Amino acid sequence: MSIKTGVKMRIVECCTRVEDRVNRCLEYLPAALSREILRLCSGRAAGLSGIREIRVRRGARCSVIIGKECIPLGTRVSGEDMDGVLMRLCEGSLYAFRDNIASGYLPLGEGIRVGVFGFARYERGGIVGISDAAGFVFRIPGHECDFKRELFGVWDAGVRSGMLIYSPPGMGKTTALRALAGYIGSGRLSRRVAVVDERCEFIDGDYIKAEVDILRGYKKRDGLEIAARTLSPEVIVVDEVGGEDADALLGVIRCGVPVVATAHGASLEELGSGAAVSPLIDRGIFDTFVGIFREGGGYHLRIERI
Repeated sequence: MSIKTGVKMRIVECCTRVEDRVNRCLEYLPAALSREILRLCSGRAAGLSGIREIRVRRGARCSVIIGKECIPLGTRVSGEDMDGVLMRLCEGSLYAFRDNIASGYLPLGEGIRVGVFGFARYERGGIVGISDAAGFVFRIPGHECDFKRELFGVWDAGVRSGMLIYSPPGMGKTTALRALAGYIGSGRLSRRVAVVDERCEFIDGDYIKAEVDILRGYKKRDGLEIAARTLSPEVIVVDEVGGEDADALLGVIRCGVPVVATAHGASLEELGSGAAVSPLIDRGIFDTFVGIFREGGGYHLRIERI
């Protein structure tokens, strides 16, 4: 098999997986909305595999993101339909998924995450659930990371304690993190990677030939401690860290295990001045920072080491 043919096969396989995941999401939606999305994609070369997000709003405009384009949909979803979507997502038991709903998301497996929002209910200072679901955001994993080799090159050049990947929301941080975990855990010089996957966004099938172990559904603090203490990893990967994770991350680094993590931020200066991530920077958890930015029709990485 030629290299060119191999690349083509990988692209086809990726598109097929994405299409299967989109079809799975459509099963949870009201029939009229699913039909409109199918009609919309039938006239596009990428078909369903081009979809990155589906946004469903109660009585308001729904939309899909295809590539970089946000496309409005004409179908309006009633409150009754929204309740039906929520019950299907929760497999008929809101109670069983109450912790996920309180955290603002529901996992569907295969790395699919559904953001959930509505009227928040508080008890003792914390969110215990929502009522009157106002919207769902279906995020479809599996799209290729355009800069994965460059990102691996940053890692491979040397990271002492930790590497933080940052960008504004929607720039592909989690996609990049999934790809990087596979790169580090495969090949002739593969290293043992433990992924703390609190929101169930990593996919087992992506790592069949890699030294990658996924701790799915663990809170970050618990997952970091268990991974470092019991799995003898050489690298730990974790998505969307904040100041509350500082002690757990420091514990991992003191065990001699480097960390690769992500955070929201438009610049390193913003990260350093914000309450969410500045404690991690101040305590020296990260020595390598990679910012993801869109530039023209592609992406640009801003690399800084301290």
